[in-house]
Amino acid sequence: MRNTKNTEMIHKITLAGILSALVIVLSFIRIPVLSVTTVKLILPVVVIGAALSGPILAVWLAFVSELITFFSGEAAMFIEWNAFGTFATLVVKGVSYALAAGFVYKLMSKKHPSGAVFCSAMVAPIVNTAVFLIGCRLFIWPSLVAMAGANGVGMGMLLFGMAGMNFIIEFVLNVILCPSILRIIDIAKDKFRR
Repeated sequence: MRNTKNTEMIHKITLAGILSALVIVLSFIRIPVLSVTTVKLILPVVVIGAALSGPILAVWLAFVSELITFFSGEAAMFIEWNAFGTFATLVVKGVSYALAAGFVYKLMSKKHPSGAVFCSAMVAPIVNTAVFLIGCRLFIWPSLVAMAGANGVGMGMLLFGMAGMNFIIEFVLNVILCPSILRIIDIAKDKFRR
């Protein structure tokens, strides 16, 4: 019994290390969408972490990614406007989408494992974008209004450029990657059973 618990703990630690390393690498790979926003490929890794080890690992992976975003200079424009608000928004959105993905997977996985992955992968970008927009409204709204005015665009267009395009691309990528996510989860679960 003790040996089984030790083996399970070693598997969890190994999984956490591998997925953390993957998140760190992927945090520096950005797909440019517009001049003010990029898309990262972190969400599928968070979904894999949630499926294989639960919400706590998913939260850890998202937290690592958001810390890198904050300290790498990617959020420099937002930090200039409100450093505390930017940090709070990044951390809260990372924790929120990871928890949402983890709990959706956990709720559905017993009866519908494939559906759990798809729903988890879809809920992550929804929560990510929603919390980002709430953070913008709470912490940097006047700066966004000034930016929109200076560029001669409406707030709707600015927010669509900053968050809407990012959401669409993340959502579509997650859905497209779901079969691969499922395959990775199946392989990892099979390896952990041995």
